[in-house]
Amino acid sequence: PLAVPALLPLLLVRGRAWQAAKLLAEIGDAGDGVVQSLIVALSRQRGSDRSWVAVALSRLGRLDVVLDRAAALPNDIVVDAVAAPYTSFRDYSVAPPRLDYGPLRQAIEQHPEYLPGLDDRLAPRRGYCRIAFDEVDEALRGAASPHAIIRRHAVGVLGERALGARVARRVLPVLSRIARTDRDAVVRRLAVVSL
Repeated sequence: PLAVPALLPLLLVRGRAWQAAKLLAEIGDAGDGVVQSLIVALSRQRGSDRSWVAVALSRLGRLDVVLDRAAALPNDIVVDAVAAPYTSFRDYSVAPPRLDYGPLRQAIEQHPEYLPGLDDRLAPRRGYCRIAFDEVDEALRGAASPHAIIRRHAVGVLGERALGARVARRVLPVLSRIARTDRDAVVRRLAVVSL
C-alpha cells in the first residue's frame, strides 16, 4: 500500500500505465483515490495501457465503471475487463477478490455481443483462477448456471486438489453428474478432467 501514491501518477504515462494499473490491482486497494485515478486513465490512455487500466478496475470490483463506458471502448478491452476476475491473473493479488459469477452473468445477459470474445478469453487453455475453500459454494452455484461459459469455468475450478478431501466429498458427486448429463460437451469434458 505504501507504493500506491507513487503508482497513481504513472497511470497517465504512456507505456508505463499498464504496469501501474497491474500493480494497483495486485495490491488490491480499491479506495476512492485509486478508482478515480484509474477512471481518468481509462479515458486518456490507449492500447495495452488502457486495457490494463480496465482490467485493474474490474479486478478491484469496479467492472461497473468499465461497462458504463463500454460504448466508448474497444470490444476487446471490455472483454478483457469482464474476464479478468476469473483468470489466473487474479491469483497474483495480495488478497484476491472472492469468486463471484454475478458480474460475468450480468455482462453476458446485458451485453451478449461480448460473448464470443468472452468464450475465447475464458477458454480452459487460457488459465483459470485458483479458488479457496470459501469460494466453493459460489463455484457450485456457477456449475448450475444456465450459461455454459460460467459452467465451464465453475467445473474447471472445482477440480482444485488443494481444496482437500472435505470439499471433494461435496464436489465429486456434482462433477460426476455434470460429466454425464450437461448439455455442453466442453462442460462435460472439463468435469471429467476435474474429477
